[in-house]
Amino acid sequence: MATRLPRALTRKRAELAFERQTLKNRLTDVERELAALDYALKVAAPGWAPPKKVSRPARAGLVPRGGIAPACLQLLRQRGELSTPELAKLAAARFRLSFGSKKAEQSFASTVTMALRRYERQGIAEVTGRDGRTGAIRWRLRTGADGRVTLAGKAA
Repeated sequence: MATRLPRALTRKRAELAFERQTLKNRLTDVERELAALDYALKVAAPGWAPPKKVSRPARAGLVPRGGIAPACLQLLRQRGELSTPELAKLAAARFRLSFGSKKAEQSFASTVTMALRRYERQGIAEVTGRDGRTGAIRWRLRTGADGRVTLAGKAA
């Protein structure tokens, strides 16, 4: 007499067997592509050897490299004095960014602060104060008596 098997178990097994076969097929394709790329790299540079340790490729940034600092300068030129959170919010809007968490938003604000600190060392931007409640730094461009932006005391 044949034992009746639970349908949920046989269905699950069939799904997993199909997934295994799909993964094996994909692995075969990936290995074929890697072999072709390795060959092409060896033709271009005979001394090239594949890395021993495999790591995840670097992901593209949310903002083009070197894009945040000029955006902050432009915002300060347009708006005058702004706090770091205001600058971060305006810069994020300019690059059409949305943050999934408060931590991601704070990380972006930290990047804005770092860019402005570099400009502060160059004499382009200056700190005008801090918000007493939040501690947010207020920034403005360094200007001369004529209202023009200056570089460490020299008119730009």
